[in-house]
Amino acid sequence: MSALQNIRKGLSSTGSSIIVAVLIFGLVATFGGFLTDPSAPSNSPLKINGKNISFGEYNLEFSRISTLFSESDVSEEIINEVTRNSIISKELIYQKALDLKMNVSDDYVNSLIANDLSFQTNDEFDTALFSGYMARLGLTVNDYRELVKSKYLANSLSDFISRSEFSLDSSALNFIQATNQQRSVSFFKLDLIEISEKEKIPESEILNYYQQNQFRFIEPKKVAVNYILLNENIYKDSLEVSTQEILEERTLLEEGKENSQTRVSHIQLSFSSDEEKKEKLNTANTIFKKLSESTTFESLVEEYSDDFGSNSNGGDLGYTDGTILPEEFESEIKNLSVNDISQIIEMPGSVHILKVTEKNEFLFSDAEIKEMILSNKSQEILNQSLLNIEDNYLGLTLNALSSDLNLKVQKSGQFDNENFPEELLSFNVTDEIFDQDDVSPEFFGPYEDEAGNFLLFEISEVKQETLLSQSDAQSEITKILQLEQAKDTILQELEKYEAKAIANELSDFTSYSLIKRDSSLLPDNLLSDLFTVDLENPVFISSQENGDIYVVRLTKIKNSKNLAKKDDIEAAKNSLRSLNSRSYLDTFFKELESNSFIN
Repeated sequence: MSALQNIRKGLSSTGSSIIVAVLIFGLVATFGGFLTDPSAPSNSPLKINGKNISFGEYNLEFSRISTLFSESDVSEEIINEVTRNSIISKELIYQKALDLKMNVSDDYVNSLIANDLSFQTNDEFDTALFSGYMARLGLTVNDYRELVKSKYLANSLSDFISRSEFSLDSSALNFIQATNQQRSVSFFKLDLIEISEKEKIPESEILNYYQQNQFRFIEPKKVAVNYILLNENIYKDSLEVSTQEILEERTLLEEGKENSQTRVSHIQLSFSSDEEKKEKLNTANTIFKKLSESTTFESLVEEYSDDFGSNSNGGDLGYTDGTILPEEFESEIKNLSVNDISQIIEMPGSVHILKVTEKNEFLFSDAEIKEMILSNKSQEILNQSLLNIEDNYLGLTLNALSSDLNLKVQKSGQFDNENFPEELLSFNVTDEIFDQDDVSPEFFGPYEDEAGNFLLFEISEVKQETLLSQSDAQSEITKILQLEQAKDTILQELEKYEAKAIANELSDFTSYSLIKRDSSLLPDNLLSDLFTVDLENPVFISSQENGDIYVVRLTKIKNSKNLAKKDDIEAAKNSLRSLNSRSYLDTFFKELESNSFIN
């Protein structure tokens, strides 16, 4: 059973609580939900070995868990139970860590808090924000430091316990043998849909169901619309751009462009005396020699540059437009092309070698310039069309607009909220359309979406919400009742085929020989069960989420006789450590809990 399944059942066993604890322990706070969630508890009922759990800690954990399962069908009662189990797990393991003299420095705890994104504004720790959260939680700064410390040490001890689990070679070999084992099986599938299709439903039952469940057969309101979509693209095909226009636009672009952006990397060699300067100049000459021998600039940055702000990223200084870097740099850069290396540049206190890595120069093709011109022209026509529509056509139909402005009117079929036309979704006009109860004598709009498209629409058909007649609903009702009746029939069939499986009368069964654990021939849960039974009790039942039921008999087990390789044994040990660590941690927690006082 999964952790989430345990949570859904509201289990309070130590097994469930330790699983939750492993999931929930964390150092990053979750404040948003707590500060807005009205369902957060108003008090903390917990006292663990004499230590009271504060209102702030309890509600902070409640908020964290609520957020974790916000998209799952988990009740508030279960969230409270999980919160309680999580805090108990954390606190008991933390107290044990203190008994073992484990500790963490105050400076490290402070760094964990400072790096928590919940307390940051513009990537910096916000003292006012932090103080506000603490006030809302009813915690002092030292209270919160203690909470972070407790989570950190509980995590550390849990991790140590998990990683200290070991596996023997013999266990690994058994694991490999079990993994590679093959099993033969015979099964009979009771298909719920197939059985339901054979069920006979009397007319009286169909009528009775219809009368008692009419709310299920209400057909929602449907509408149809006529609409026009406007954007700059609808005009482009009718426009032309001359060679002269392209030439003029290129000239304007070149005259109006700012200095190009150039990206530069450098190697910095700093000095503090004339003697040291000579050494750095010799080093620079060594660098040039290595460059001539095909050593990469980036590797030389890492080896020689003492600019610790850039030597870890290839010496990158970013972009300059000719005015950002020192004049000594800029005068050298303007004479360099991409991948060119500068001469040695001497500065007070340092010498530099530059490399140009990028130049964003004016490189538009004729086709790109033509597209710019077309876009500008069509946008201008679109703007004029929209002004014309607002000035002269409001209150009219789309047909009048279409004939005058040569615009295409498109027609939708009938639709409801569940199958709204995809091409209209971006305009967010669902309410405007379904609020209309009659065919409209004029169009609505224009409405604009985020991509700069415009919509005009009018209502062409309205079909109000209606109750389907019994004859129209008959097919759907029949299928519903057939499925319900089939659920009883399938149980009767189950008894018959289970008896056959036990008696080893398998003539009606499907058989597969020597399948492995990762086979795709059978449903996953059936396959999992197949490898847990033995030949002494070979028959089992496997129910599927879709209502199908399998009656299964294990018929043969074949163990692998291949010798395991060393790498396979190590991989098996790692798998066993992972599988066993949670069990080991659970055992550790049970021992802690049995010697504790919790109320």
